[in-house]
Amino acid sequence: MSWYAYLDVLKEQQYEFNYYASIPPWACPRCGEPLKPGPAAAENTIFCQYDGWSYPRDYIRPEAAA
Repeated sequence: MSWYAYLDVLKEQQYEFNYYASIPPWACPRCGEPLKPGPAAAENTIFCQYDGWSYPRDYIRPEAAA
């Protein structure tokens, strides 16, 4: 494998990380249950019915390792 191919792999990994880190989660990170939409008063909020985890209140965006 050449260095250029290795650099392409690293660029692709960074692109995928940025994509998946920028979209809201589908499942609760604590218990894995699907997240449900919040009430109409709290638009753009999704939460876990079992442990109370809520997006975006409790979400911590993963940071790239420097």
